[in-house]
Amino acid sequence: MLADFRKLFRLSAIYGLGTLSTKLAGFVLIPLYTRSFSVAQFGVLGLLEVSAVVIISFFGFSLYSGFFRWYWDKSAEDKKESLFFTVTVFQIGVVILAYFAMLPFLKGFSQLILDTPDYAYLLRLMLISALMQTVLLMPNTLLRLQEKPWLFTLANLLQLVFSLSVTIYFIVFRHSGIEGIYYGQMAGSLAFAAVLIRYSIRNMVFRFETAMLRDILVYCLPLFFSGVALVFLNVTDRYSLKVLGNMADVGLYSYGYKLANTLNVFLITSVNFAIQPMIYRMMNDPDNKKFYARLLTYYTYGTMLVALAMMVFGMEITKLFARRVEYFDAWYIFPFIIYSIVFGMMKDVVTTGLSISKKTKVIAFTVIVTAVLNLVLNIVLIRLWGNQGAALSKMLSMLVFFALTLYYAQRNYPISYEMKRIAIMLIIAAGLYGISVFFNSWDLIPRLAAKSIVILSYPFVLFLFRFYNPVELSVLHSGWNKWSNPAEFKQNILRLIKK
Repeated sequence: MLADFRKLFRLSAIYGLGTLSTKLAGFVLIPLYTRSFSVAQFGVLGLLEVSAVVIISFFGFSLYSGFFRWYWDKSAEDKKESLFFTVTVFQIGVVILAYFAMLPFLKGFSQLILDTPDYAYLLRLMLISALMQTVLLMPNTLLRLQEKPWLFTLANLLQLVFSLSVTIYFIVFRHSGIEGIYYGQMAGSLAFAAVLIRYSIRNMVFRFETAMLRDILVYCLPLFFSGVALVFLNVTDRYSLKVLGNMADVGLYSYGYKLANTLNVFLITSVNFAIQPMIYRMMNDPDNKKFYARLLTYYTYGTMLVALAMMVFGMEITKLFARRVEYFDAWYIFPFIIYSIVFGMMKDVVTTGLSISKKTKVIAFTVIVTAVLNLVLNIVLIRLWGNQGAALSKMLSMLVFFALTLYYAQRNYPISYEMKRIAIMLIIAAGLYGISVFFNSWDLIPRLAAKSIVILSYPFVLFLFRFYNPVELSVLHSGWNKWSNPAEFKQNILRLIKK
């Protein structure tokens, strides 16, 4: 099992490079956005971004999930190449039909979403970019299934270069505003596709697997509804803020969310890329349930180390990337959004039992219930506390989502998760964050020092609560002896990434 976790760490690190390159453009460009766009314009961007997520989810039809599930199925043992051809061609056909079907309604959507028909062209650019990303989900999924992290990283690095360069050119030199962002995204997608076109064709057999596609579509139908409901859960906050507040409220919230979501973008997404193929590959392993249980514990532990640091330094991070004072108050939503992301990560792990047992209808049910709950909480809490109410609604909804998923997963595929240890991690991190808030009024240097001490104390406070078992203490002691010597640092890194 230790070898499995070492492999997981290595793959996560490599995928992290690729994920970093994919999302770094948006992260690096945040100061440019806050300088070039007012808070209200940032609100427009925020609504467009969540609308793109809706489009990708709706027209993607969760096909990549079905491809994931069937790729390792015995029925597809000698049909993997034709299966990849089938789902890719089907996805391209859906995207083409979607584009021409939505084209006549863009002015209406612009009026509905942004209160004016003047953004129709901007919506068209967003639609094209989102549909391009939908098609690229298939080769992206194949890279993960075949564990090709270095090719994944290369493609994403090229995507970063093109996306970043084109976006800066259009915003800074052509003064194209938000349109420049989508020119950059399309350029990046084309670069990504150019790198993978040969790889994709090489992994295709030009035979259409009609029967297998039908089985995948039946499997994906509940996932489609749950995926749409999940997207609805994730975007309701911004749409609700727009209805119950104004575009400036959406902009401030979107800025804070974008910063807090770097936990998901740079850490969780990277680990998930490595985890999902490993989970399905271990379905028939006799020790798979023990692995799944420890996976949730260690995944949460690593995530909380980063999450606590982001929460504690939330005020500093917000001010660092903002170029206008009106963006500064976004840090108030940080702890709620970060905890919602952590609960979402935990939910994804405990969904394993439902996925293995093919209980996709249960997955759809839990998502729909949570989405409805989130809508109700948004209506109530946004009226009371504005942006913070939307963030609190998100956190509570994701907590319920995790609890429901855990309950039904345990009924269908019981796994002995270490929930007591996980609760200790979450509660202690919240308490340490609460302590750090008292330092926000201090001067910069002593404030940074005090907050750093709070973050570094987290593993030791866990020790005081008897969090670690003897085997973990032994591994930590061995790791400290190995990594505390700077002379062996290079050798240790090479050992980690060595296959």
